[in-house]
Amino acid sequence: MGEIMKDPSKATEEDFKTMRDINSLVNSLKEKMEPYQGFNINAGRPMKEIALRFYQENLILSAILEAFVYIESYSFANLNKWVFDYVDKDFMWEVSVPYYNMCVAKLCNIGLLKAVFQDEHDNNPNITITDQGKEALRQQTYANLAQSSLFNYQASLFNEQSVKLNKQIKWITVVSAFVAFAALVVAIIALFKR
Repeated sequence: MGEIMKDPSKATEEDFKTMRDINSLVNSLKEKMEPYQGFNINAGRPMKEIALRFYQENLILSAILEAFVYIESYSFANLNKWVFDYVDKDFMWEVSVPYYNMCVAKLCNIGLLKAVFQDEHDNNPNITITDQGKEALRQQTYANLAQSSLFNYQASLFNEQSVKLNKQIKWITVVSAFVAFAALVVAIIALFKR
């Protein structure tokens, strides 16, 4: 590529075809990145809210999988009872029922759990863990993600507090500079009054 850039006249048809392929690949990446346009740190929710949501989701996913340590199959109602008994009550009060149900559905959608309905009117499916779910449970994938997410949440809280502290320190510095300047002016005036 470097040689072609130095002297384009030496490029072969194959080189031009390769450059066209690279160009089309780069252009296709632009289309794939469109969902991320406009996404930046100031676009929506604060970082601490996002970090808290990741922590909540990963802890719930981990707790759901932990239910299958001793038993491979639960009814949906018994699974819910186990998770709500297992997870700290103060934590569970922060989580809505639809959000919890979405976490169960997510584990089913990615193939870690399998829900079997008796018929179309069944509201209490039988939920079993799959081999992939057993592997994720064995590797403690979601437990590790929950720990990392908790660390990120705590870091975001600490960051928020340090930003507030920095603002207070800047304000105190400005005030102390004015006080020092006023003291200097008073000292100079007192010196000249003698």
